[in-house]
Amino acid sequence: MKNIRFIHAADLHLDSPFQGLKDLPEVLVDRVKESTFEALQRIVFHAIEYQVDFVIFAGDLFDGENRSYKAQSRLKKAFEELDYYGIACYIIHGNHDHLKGNWISLTWPKNVFFFKDQVECFDYKKEEITVHIYGFSYPEKSVTENMTSYYQKVGNANFHIGVLHGTAEGQQGHDSYAPFSVKHLLEKNFDYWALGHIHKKQILHQKPYIVYSGNTQGRHKKELGEKGVYLVELSDTNTTALTFLPTSQIYWEEFVVSIDGIEEVDILKNRCEAVLEEAKKIQKGLFAILRFTGVGQLHDYLIEEVDDLIEILNIGQEEKSSFTYVIDKKVETIGQWDREQLKREQHLVKDIVTVVDRLFDREESMIEILDELYSNPKVKRYVEPLTVEEQKQLLQEAENYLLALLLKEKDE
Repeated sequence: MKNIRFIHAADLHLDSPFQGLKDLPEVLVDRVKESTFEALQRIVFHAIEYQVDFVIFAGDLFDGENRSYKAQSRLKKAFEELDYYGIACYIIHGNHDHLKGNWISLTWPKNVFFFKDQVECFDYKKEEITVHIYGFSYPEKSVTENMTSYYQKVGNANFHIGVLHGTAEGQQGHDSYAPFSVKHLLEKNFDYWALGHIHKKQILHQKPYIVYSGNTQGRHKKELGEKGVYLVELSDTNTTALTFLPTSQIYWEEFVVSIDGIEEVDILKNRCEAVLEEAKKIQKGLFAILRFTGVGQLHDYLIEEVDDLIEILNIGQEEKSSFTYVIDKKVETIGQWDREQLKREQHLVKDIVTVVDRLFDREESMIEILDELYSNPKVKRYVEPLTVEEQKQLLQEAENYLLALLLKEKDE
């Protein structure tokens, strides 16, 4: 039986500037900035531990077109370690680290193979096994052409692997670079497709596997959960084994905390601590988003003073190797009032509830409403458009806040 074993990695974004760090303690900022490099070292560790034949990097190794000398040097050192163990590296560049950028050129070790700006094929040979690996690097940031027609099998090989950094048909919320469909890839009759660009790991097809490995380190609160790479084993018996290997040393996760049945802030604090303590089972740094839900007397407290609670929960966390630091909150609680009853009453509160309901139900999104604002180049540089979930969250928080203030005034 002939088989090969390799790691499929993508979207390392080495030396990423990250987002939302301005209010973090300096020691945590330093850990976050180092995390993409730690993820790279985990790839090296996995490659050596599982004795892989080669590693595929499916684009965006660097976060920007003007890749830093620090990032290149750290990557070169990792490649040299893999070279020591006889592990080859096959690399394409994506939209973030495209070939038109400016950087200091380095001499790379002999085990490293970079794809050029046109689809080409590299041979990998191991004893009596030959593997053909196909791919291309982005010549510039925006590649809008469907490149799949350029992927054509050449020669005789035991295995054919395609490497592509692009957007699969149906992927929402991502720039449409090098767009393709699963049908296009299946027509090539390759044994495996190693995809990059989408930061959430996804298996688009099996037999053959068409896979996004996701990024190797979450970089902000929209990139939740464990990040990593895939260990792939191809066999000439037409079987493929796929194993996810974690690489992120810091991760973002959202936790739900209900205020149902509790009346004291201390009890709410204990409930939050219990949730975060449970998360500590994963021995890594955790940035937590707390989503408060339920109905109860603590609604007003959360609307007005939730930041005080978060400050208490975060005390001393920056000193721990496996920290649990609350980085954001979502208040989706309801006070001790009946929403439907409020809509029947004749006062301003009724009007607010009705308007918010219409905003939730309308087809026109907040993005369309704010289109003129987002079209401003200065705004686009600093503000990312809101996701549908974030739009609903903002509306919900605004409604809760206004209702709490107005009902408080009404009671007084």
